[in-house]
Amino acid sequence: MVSRKKLIVASANHWHSPFQVGSHHLARGFVNAGWDVAFVSDPLSPWHVLGGNYTRLQERYRLYADGGHWDLDDHLWAYVPAAALTPHNKPILNSRWVARYWSRAAWPRIGSVLRQAGFGSVDLVYCDSVVPFSWLQKVPHRKSLYRIADQYAAFGKFSAAMVELEKDVAQWVDAVVYASHSLEEHAKSLRPRNLAHLPNGVNFDHFSLERTEIPKEYGSIPKPIATYVGAMDVWFDWDLVNFAVERLPDVSFVLIGPDERARRVLKPARNLFLLGSRPYQELPIYLQHADVGLIPFDVAHYENLVRSIHPLKLYEYLASGLPVVSVEWDELRWLKSPARLTHNHDEFVEGIRQSLATPPDKTSLKRYAADKDWSLIVRQLIEIVDCS
Repeated sequence: MVSRKKLIVASANHWHSPFQVGSHHLARGFVNAGWDVAFVSDPLSPWHVLGGNYTRLQERYRLYADGGHWDLDDHLWAYVPAAALTPHNKPILNSRWVARYWSRAAWPRIGSVLRQAGFGSVDLVYCDSVVPFSWLQKVPHRKSLYRIADQYAAFGKFSAAMVELEKDVAQWVDAVVYASHSLEEHAKSLRPRNLAHLPNGVNFDHFSLERTEIPKEYGSIPKPIATYVGAMDVWFDWDLVNFAVERLPDVSFVLIGPDERARRVLKPARNLFLLGSRPYQELPIYLQHADVGLIPFDVAHYENLVRSIHPLKLYEYLASGLPVVSVEWDELRWLKSPARLTHNHDEFVEGIRQSLATPPDKTSLKRYAADKDWSLIVRQLIEIVDCS
């Protein structure tokens, strides 16, 4: 029997996060390619209790307290470490010592937990966060990789010590990959040994396989439906959504994702529906039974953050056969996708109108997404780090 290769994915997000980002999909892709994967997220600390959002905190705590969970037919092991102090852009936590050595205060020791799970020595270590460097560099491995998916320094939790640490991470690994063209200059500035462009992709079969089941919420939501699925954080354009909801009273706007901020900022309206988070496995039925997918990001006020985004949701919408209306930024122009790109509030509204007035060519939309399947990106990644 041929033994399976082993990979550690050290990610900012935990395995069951409502934000299923590139690292989650790459982990699944490696499992499908015959690897065993340890998915280890950024750590917990007692300080997280002060941040609220207890439901998400409980999910992470269970992965820590249980010593990890097995998933994907026991080929993926998910774990969240914990320590007294963990890196953040707050007093004490933003120190150089915490950024580089927090894992010395982890309990139990992360290396011990990895060995017990069968990942004491691996073929590849991968990280999309600088936080794991404290423990990841101690894991025996053949190859290593750092993936830059966003302009991390633009996030509020990223401290000056973490900015400094990113340079060490990039020069330690065998290769650095970046998700969007706009990240290339930053990635080069880190002076890695090897550098490659590796964009996001889509689990094409998951989103393209037609589902006859209709979400129960849609039974009471009038058609047509314009939907957004994903995070609604500072880069989300609240004013744009308020404007579109008001200007298009006969269109139902359905937002799916953690919506604590949305409930505070968006104006209540009879055609606005906030459904909260939905499991990743259920997202295709919400998309396939909608009429248009939206990407309303605030480029004007968060240009440095938004311009680095290579949007997963673009591919997920298209794989579901949904026409897409988005604000424009450089990365979307480079992609030359079928999405309607807009430059202001009026154009965004008109884009929705036009998308709803013209029956979509679902075959063409899906064809564009099919070439971006995560399985193809996993193969590229394996070639980049020479782990075949």
